[in-house]
Amino acid sequence: MLTSQLVQALPVLLLIVVGVLVRAGGLVDRASRLTLTRLVYYVTIPAAIFSSISRSELSLALLALPVIGFLLPCALAGVMYAATRHIADQPARRGVLLVAMVVLAVFAYPFFEVYYGLDGLAHMAMFDVGNALFAGTVALWLAAHFGQNGDRRQSIGWRKMLTSPLLVAAVAGIGMSLSDVTLRGPLWEALELLRAANTPLAMIAVGSFLEPQAAHLGLIARYVGVRMVLGGVAGLGLALLLGLDGLGVVTACVGSAMPAGTTALVYAGTEGLDTEFAASLISGTLLVGVVVIALLPLLLAGVYM
Repeated sequence: MLTSQLVQALPVLLLIVVGVLVRAGGLVDRASRLTLTRLVYYVTIPAAIFSSISRSELSLALLALPVIGFLLPCALAGVMYAATRHIADQPARRGVLLVAMVVLAVFAYPFFEVYYGLDGLAHMAMFDVGNALFAGTVALWLAAHFGQNGDRRQSIGWRKMLTSPLLVAAVAGIGMSLSDVTLRGPLWEALELLRAANTPLAMIAVGSFLEPQAAHLGLIARYVGVRMVLGGVAGLGLALLLGLDGLGVVTACVGSAMPAGTTALVYAGTEGLDTEFAASLISGTLLVGVVVIALLPLLLAGVYM
């Protein structure tokens, strides 16, 4: 069973290799990679979220996932702040570690669809709503506070948060799921094409950022310990505490153990954080993330599903 599901996931892993080759071949530079990431964030991910949630049967367990997705990084940011007191004189670098509590949940989308179908995709999408709320509020404030270009007095951008494409797609999907309306025709077919495009585009984008460097290994290891290891354990504990079971438990744990998201690099560029370190952090944690996303969902499913 485990071997067969890993074989199913192999094409997704190969798409990451395509992204690495695209970057190594000089077809994209850093600006192009960020543009591709934005295309995925604003177009294909929302289409995948809406399509999967609108066809799902909503439950209290499903609605608990965004709560975990938001509250957990808030707590882990506090842990990371305490764990990085030795670089208090390097706010631009310390800020990256705090902002990077936003995980690359899109990394898990194709794998959850391969392993668990559209229901799995819907679960991870709901978890990612909480992750997106953190990115648009707390993470944005942290970037401004620690960045050289940011305004330390900046308030949380509620308008920006409420218009997040991930949140809008999730709310629209929930509304569609609760209603008796069924989308058909060209509009639905176009959405399905965009949903299908999400896996190749997202994984190629992820692969294009996979550029491991020997620098900053100590800080990257600290991040892995706090966000991915402690985060995964805490996500599992919260899910069980809230009474989730089955796919809900798997999603909470795996989603909480994902690598650093490209949000850290985007905010580093706009707010004056350490962009070189942000790129190294994303690349380094992606290597760990490949192993985590390939194996952890299957191991957890053997226990909780």
